Amino acid sequence: MTIWSWLLIGSATWALAILLKILADFLVQRSLGIALHDWVAAILSGVWSSACELGLCALAFWFWNAGFADALVAAVGAALAEFIVLLPAALTAHFSTSQSKVKSRANWSAFFLERTIIFANHIASRALLWLGVGGTGGLSATVSALGLFAGAESIQAYGQAKEWNWLERRTQAMFFVFLSVVILTEVALIFYWW
Repeated sequence: MTIWSWLLIGSATWALAILLKILADFLVQRSLGIALHDWVAAILSGVWSSACELGLCALAFWFWNAGFADALVAAVGAALAEFIVLLPAALTAHFSTSQSKVKSRANWSAFFLERTIIFANHIASRALLWLGVGGTGGLSATVSALGLFAGAESIQAYGQAKEWNWLERRTQAMFFVFLSVVILTEVALIFYWW
């Protein structure tokens, strides 16, 4: 398969995963008669998000017999798709006249820093996943990729449920450090199972 095919596969698996996450969220909220604690809902959301995004990617790796480079290109496709979907909202906020120029510039910088870290997580998680599906890592690498990605997604869901101020520097720093630790763990495991 060509590089463009793997970019499209990465984008398509991400888009389909988002649809599955939205559908599940809608069905669970309509059918669940009890309110879940924020941390329980965040963990369930993270696990489901990981199962959708990485599960679909694992199926693509297995079905089309992906190589390591193919997995990296698919990861870039998923990260670019997410970036393209989020960019209009970021542009709208950036060019909003209700913010000062300093605050607007700070928010814009935070958006690009967050997207860079998320981009790295897309690549590292899918590289680790590939080691489980098509490489030497086996089930351990697959479960590690799913678990670490679920952790990253869970903390985001928890922050949203608790209405964290994502533009506050302290919140950003803690979140970025957490994601960086997840990424470094994924990279260490990639080298371990390589």
